Amino acid sequence: MTGQPDLSEQDLKHLELLQSVISRLSNNSFLVKGWCITLNSVLIAVAHGRPNWRTIPVVVTVVIGFWLLDGYYLRQERMFRSLYEKVVAGGQDPPPRFTMDAHRYGAETPWLPVLLSRPMLFCYGVLAAAASLLISFLS
Repeated sequence: MTGQPDLSEQDLKHLELLQSVISRLSNNSFLVKGWCITLNSVLIAVAHGRPNWRTIPVVVTVVIGFWLLDGYYLRQERMFRSLYEKVVAGGQDPPPRFTMDAHRYGAETPWLPVLLSRPMLFCYGVLAAAASLLISFLS
């Protein structure tokens, strides 16, 4: 490990805790995407039974809601990754041991770049557009 500071046993345990939080947030983000796709599929199936243009705003609202929820999880994940990197780096002013306060010690992570990141736009933008087009063709 060249260039890496020596980490104590407590630091390693702290990193394990942070990694478990990051993994949970990542899993939650994955589950949110799955629920969004499932719910939109149900809405499209209902719209297919009775085609109506009024279903489009409902689908778009559902997609936006899940987009914001997924953005929350992704933002939290990025903040915890920043805290993880600060614990690994050590330095003169490291975060307190076993702190989980990513808002205070992690990097500032603005909402807008997270929500408009390529993976988020690709997933939710394409989903909203495809569902809206499909419903409009059905009606």
